[in-house]
Amino acid sequence: MFGRSRFLSFPMVIGAVIIGVVSGKAIFGPPLDEYWRKKHQEEASAAAKENDSAPN
Repeated sequence: MFGRSRFLSFPMVIGAVIIGVVSGKAIFGPPLDEYWRKKHQEEASAAAKENDSAPN
């Protein structure tokens, strides 16, 4: 039915990569953004606690 060549053509590979990146960002983007936002807040609060407890 479909002729299968030995190697994939370059435009097909580029198209698959673009589709993969776009769908990956759509699926995993919001949870990752939320994770990094929480991680940065935890680091900021830990740094603030460290600065408050450090003797002057």
